[in-house]
Amino acid sequence: MRVAIIGAGVVGSYLAKRLSKEGYEVAVVDVDPSKVEQIAYSYDVLGTTCNALEVNCLKQIKDFDLFIVVTENDEKNVSIAVLLRSLFQKKHIIVRVNNKAFSSPPVKELLGYETVNVLSEVVTTVVMAVRYPFALSVSRLENEGLLIFKYEIKVEDFLAGKRLEELQEARRSVEFTVVAVEREGEILIPNGKTTLYPGDKIYVAVKEQDVYRLLETLQISYTPTRLVFVLGYSRYTDEILLKLSETKEVTVKFISPDLSVCEEIAGKFPNVMVLHGEPTDVELLKEEEIEKADLTVAVSDDEESNVLSAILAKKFKCKRACALIFHPEYETIIESIGVDIPIVPRKLIASKVYRSLSKRAVLEFLELAENLDVIEIRVSAERSFKVKEAKQFLKGECNLIIAIKRGNTVLLATGETVIEPGDTVICVKRR
Repeated sequence: MRVAIIGAGVVGSYLAKRLSKEGYEVAVVDVDPSKVEQIAYSYDVLGTTCNALEVNCLKQIKDFDLFIVVTENDEKNVSIAVLLRSLFQKKHIIVRVNNKAFSSPPVKELLGYETVNVLSEVVTTVVMAVRYPFALSVSRLENEGLLIFKYEIKVEDFLAGKRLEELQEARRSVEFTVVAVEREGEILIPNGKTTLYPGDKIYVAVKEQDVYRLLETLQISYTPTRLVFVLGYSRYTDEILLKLSETKEVTVKFISPDLSVCEEIAGKFPNVMVLHGEPTDVELLKEEEIEKADLTVAVSDDEESNVLSAILAKKFKCKRACALIFHPEYETIIESIGVDIPIVPRKLIASKVYRSLSKRAVLEFLELAENLDVIEIRVSAERSFKVKEAKQFLKGECNLIIAIKRGNTVLLATGETVIEPGDTVICVKRR
């Protein structure tokens, strides 16, 4: 497949790198020659410097199969998509947008493109943190009804010291699969002999409707989210506050140094307690009892302030903290200094776009960790076989099978699960 990426920012660069490594023929288009040259120099891609709003520019990439439009401007992205559809009859177009109106079903149907909504991806990350307070992170495989959550094992946990083969009785009660184990910075693909230790971070796949039954079965205790601090204002804040204020069980406190923003938020969200002050003001945080917070969400446009706010919240015993950051390379660093959930919009966008490349034999759903993906593979074998025999049939394409998709049914896999010709296998793959 030939893929044209329009926009050579962080998202476009990330996608160009990933797709070129997988063998796609990639072109990157941008008006900034320095960005184009950097990508073309670093990766095996065709760089084109021109304005994609001009017909002569689009003519240079008109023979490509898929167009990913990811500039920083919504109106520009939509206009480019319209030109591609109307002048060149292109059908496979993915557009990055922030405005919900551009991603509404009527607009998408009228204009004939697929959208990736930045705002929606960030808000979903926060909502998941509120809904699943026991997890360090949660990824949802939308079409399969599966969740993969990341959980850190504590000394007192039922799981501590257990080999995975000792969990068979629990698996008979609730279907689940431990798909990966993170230990001292290394990612392990587990087997039945793998022992779980305190401090391990495990990735667990379970059907969405079974999550809380699984917690009970594995004796994982948690405190429901009742108090959330939202620190700072950005384009994401209104939607986050809207979602949180819809949850009656959750009390929300909002802090901003901008008095006009505070007045506006107070008018929009009467159920939110609005406080005027700096999110990094230690005395204010203490006075408002940050230590009682179940979650702090630092989402200003100032990355440094977000990280500092999240660290302060954790220092004062807030249970969990999210920080909005704009440099994906900082993600591991801020996790190592105590921030539970880094929110990286550009990475969320890129991952979502990457998952939209569905016209493939292998479809990546999500990036679990660095160099570890969840992928979907259509089984081409001519006869049935069991999961424990999969290695000889899948030829190294898969390190651990999570589930089998058969029509509209999803089966979480055990070694004895039978895979039939035509099934789709959902599995973990080292990159």
